[in-house]
Amino acid sequence: MWPFRASELYAKRFSYLASALLMAWRVLGLLLICSSLGERNQTPNLQDIPHLQLVQRQLILLKSTPKNRTWDEAKQKAAEVVAQLTVPELNDLLRGSHFAMSGSPDVGYYVGNIASIPRLQIPALKMQDAAQGFRPTEPNTGGTTTAYPCMLALASTWDEDLVNLVAAAIGTEFKGKGANVILGPSVNVHRVAAGGRNFEYLSGEDPHLGFRLTAAYVKGVQEQGVMAVAKHFAFNEQETHRMTMDAKASERTAMELYFAPFRGAVSAGVGSFMCAYNKVNGTYSCQNAELLKKDLRGLMDFQGFVMSDWLATHTPDALAAGMDQEQPGIIQLPLGAKSAVLTDKELNKVDKHIREAAASHVLTAVYRMGLDREPGCTPPNCTQELVSDQTKATTRGQRHEEIAFHAAASSVVLMKNNGLLPLTKDKVRRIAVLGEAAVDETHRTYVGKGSGYVQPDSSAKTPLAAIEERAAKENIEIIRPDSHTPEEAKSLGGTVDAIIVVVGVDASEGSDRTSLDLGHKSDHLVKAAASKAPTIVLLQIPGAVLMPWKGEVGAIAGIFMGGVATGAAWASVLFGDKLPTGRLPLMMPETINDTIQIGENREVDYSEGLLTSYRSPSFKAAFPFGHGLTYTTFEFSGAQQTREGCQAAACVEVTVTNSGKTAGEEVVQAYLHFPEPSGGDEKWVKSTPAKVLKGFHRTQELKPGQTETVLFNFAPEDFTLFSSERGWVEQSKVTVHLGASSEDIRQSLPVEPLS
Repeated sequence: MWPFRASELYAKRFSYLASALLMAWRVLGLLLICSSLGERNQTPNLQDIPHLQLVQRQLILLKSTPKNRTWDEAKQKAAEVVAQLTVPELNDLLRGSHFAMSGSPDVGYYVGNIASIPRLQIPALKMQDAAQGFRPTEPNTGGTTTAYPCMLALASTWDEDLVNLVAAAIGTEFKGKGANVILGPSVNVHRVAAGGRNFEYLSGEDPHLGFRLTAAYVKGVQEQGVMAVAKHFAFNEQETHRMTMDAKASERTAMELYFAPFRGAVSAGVGSFMCAYNKVNGTYSCQNAELLKKDLRGLMDFQGFVMSDWLATHTPDALAAGMDQEQPGIIQLPLGAKSAVLTDKELNKVDKHIREAAASHVLTAVYRMGLDREPGCTPPNCTQELVSDQTKATTRGQRHEEIAFHAAASSVVLMKNNGLLPLTKDKVRRIAVLGEAAVDETHRTYVGKGSGYVQPDSSAKTPLAAIEERAAKENIEIIRPDSHTPEEAKSLGGTVDAIIVVVGVDASEGSDRTSLDLGHKSDHLVKAAASKAPTIVLLQIPGAVLMPWKGEVGAIAGIFMGGVATGAAWASVLFGDKLPTGRLPLMMPETINDTIQIGENREVDYSEGLLTSYRSPSFKAAFPFGHGLTYTTFEFSGAQQTREGCQAAACVEVTVTNSGKTAGEEVVQAYLHFPEPSGGDEKWVKSTPAKVLKGFHRTQELKPGQTETVLFNFAPEDFTLFSSERGWVEQSKVTVHLGASSEDIRQSLPVEPLS
């Protein structure tokens, strides 16, 4: 259920259902009074009463949501409505509006807007960016939505339930802001480690991880009555030349590696896709019929509509190729001029059947999501929603600030620990905290930049402030240095029991990172600190980084742009209030040569095929994909294939035992190896990775000595490889590797798929 939310002015008065119902009676009373006193007994127009207008719309959201239509029912209704559209109405469904050349929407509007058609009860589509939550664009509304951990941070939780909860909370805030379409999730599988938008991508470096987390995210958002948009389809894996670059990729590379998260979105019933800026095998994504018709609608059976990325439409021919809607559509230019690809003149040249098919796709998604049943505000009369403060909202009985904290803390990945953590008074009494990121009150490395930027609200704490607050409870003294230089670090020798160095790196849409280095200044600071005292390094990063000093420090932990609760998350994990449970969704490379490089030419050849990240036999990891420590240890035993009662292609179980001294959770990972790949020639065989992730399971929190039996149910498609000539080819010989990371394999066994 959508919780009651009013404007900031009314938040305290109407935060509970009882108060909402009381207000409903007051509104009803006002209507009756006005009705009895007004001339001709007319009811007042609530559009002229802004506060009552907002209350009325929020009260409507309290009603139980009717069961959604099926896709078939939605298609039928869409066909009936499309037949009634006038030409102007038809055209308006195929392009956005009210977007200015400055890059911002008009006041009272959203980043993407499709006008309502009241006579046919077609609601306005109100779209907003969502890399770390709702991105406020209304003037002076920064900090009115929750800055959640970025998508890559959510990927590091390896927790579908948590991803689903965060997505639901984001959906709640979208609805509170009046929006009904979330421009996310971004799910491209990482190819280049220095990708500028890697922090935005929920898949990390793996298609199976991406498939499952994407499905969980889409379901969480859409359960709130907000449409999700899977993006950026396809091969938008770098920012360099993103508007013009041509990704040259084989069909096998697409099917086995890069398309999987998008299939996850379709399996979850996603309402929309966004086609990317770049070309794919010679044709722009938004004009690529093979991509949009053959692959997306044909092979994946996608039922919704395809919108363009902003300014990614090149010609009206895109509609015939499978794109359904141009965004942002009509752009306001100086002196009242307007610009768009799909102008009325150009649209009217397109066959009407093509336009009607596109409009039908749009309306099918609208009716499938039930957006017509809860239309909400209609721009430009959405100002009350757009200026409202959503940071104190709740979802599923949990406050959003608590959800953001839990997600941030759960995303912390402990990469190294020589016993220094967790911090206790018997280990340390005086700690120095160094690094400019430790005291950065702008929280520059808490959130990514670009169209997904969400300003952290005033509850955000710096790492230093959060650590100081928690240390005081243990009577541990925190030393604030005069500067954050290597010289200052060296001067602390003999005066403290440990040094915490906080290092931050930011990233932004529009440009790739120029290096994976943390910077000479940061590296020298870490080395200087490690030479004088046991050192803990905390990394606030947008993706993979190089750690040439990793052997010199006592502990390393990382968080991928953790949002508003980053500081609090650090403190909770450092002192053991929250056990570290995160796992790397990517490989931390040993050197820059252990990564795929950014394509600098207009044509980018994906010649490595499937052999990226841990799948490459030539890349060496500083910390492998799937790696993550906790404050205890686990043993795996008794791995076996079980046939009795197995309803899957194969069932494998393994017993996990907490062999340490404290409680903890393990993420059991299942990698498949195909010893004799069949489906292609010798080159095809050599391009098959030695192992691929096809399952993972997070255990419950296990106490010392406690065990849990983990069962993996492998689907038939898990045992297939793709061949351009033969399609998906079943493999008869399979080995299952069970471990705690792609390199930490604990148990292996041959498996025979059941016929």
